[in-house]
Amino acid sequence: MSDQSVPAYWLYGERRTDRFPDALHIETIVSRSTLHDWRIEPHRHQSLHQFFLIARGGGTARIDGVDHRLAPGTAVLMPPLHIHEFRFERGTDGFVASIAELGLRRLFDAEADAHNELMRPAVFGLGLDDAEYAELAGVMQAALTEFARNQGGREVALTAHAGLIALWFWRATRRARADSAPPRDGHAALVGRFIECVEADFRSHRPLEAYARRLGVSVPHLSRTCRETLGLSAVRVIHDRMMLEARRHLVYTSMPVSQIAFALGFSDPAYFSRFFAARAGVAPSDYRAAA
Repeated sequence: MSDQSVPAYWLYGERRTDRFPDALHIETIVSRSTLHDWRIEPHRHQSLHQFFLIARGGGTARIDGVDHRLAPGTAVLMPPLHIHEFRFERGTDGFVASIAELGLRRLFDAEADAHNELMRPAVFGLGLDDAEYAELAGVMQAALTEFARNQGGREVALTAHAGLIALWFWRATRRARADSAPPRDGHAALVGRFIECVEADFRSHRPLEAYARRLGVSVPHLSRTCRETLGLSAVRVIHDRMMLEARRHLVYTSMPVSQIAFALGFSDPAYFSRFFAARAGVAPSDYRAAA
């Protein structure tokens, strides 16, 4: 299966239309999962953010080739383009809310860092007695009730509910990813710009100096800012993105390892295999066999 053959949907099983019809789409997990025998096959969304909350039951979510256990209280953030699939236990229920990319950008016009911080998948384990779970469950239930109505001001109400759901996940992301001390003003913005540059150029194997020059900062400053904000070195950010793409190809395509190496910008497949094994602990072929 080629990478292009992984289907891209608006909502799972529904091909893309001209525009997302509402500010927010929300449904119960059971309503769609029962139609597919509790198995949501590998897919991605081109321009759609999704937010999940498990209220009962559980299962497994595979996100970019990595498995995550789902249990009551699990919340999942799924940005566009990331390949994901679900294996739900029968009877699992909860909520899945969907917000179009353009709509999310508009919601966070006043928060420059929010969009970047919502562009990485995340899984949050909450207890059913946690205040954070009760808050999110209440917001999603209210949104579901409003979505089912056909009353005046529906789009205004759905926009407000979309903002509350996205805001909950943004705050949860900040809490989960924050260092012991918050980053200084401007650091998150620089890291966000760096991540965007890496996303565009990681296959070109540009040296860190090229990224720093493009961002108008020194290499030490960029590295220090990444460590303070993400807990990772700048080089690690680049390598992690390359590894993510390598895992996607190994799990979701049948491309030979040598072809994957060339697709990721490596001129020597043997060097790619060493690069991958040093970070994953296994050779690419062994990783594929175990996936």
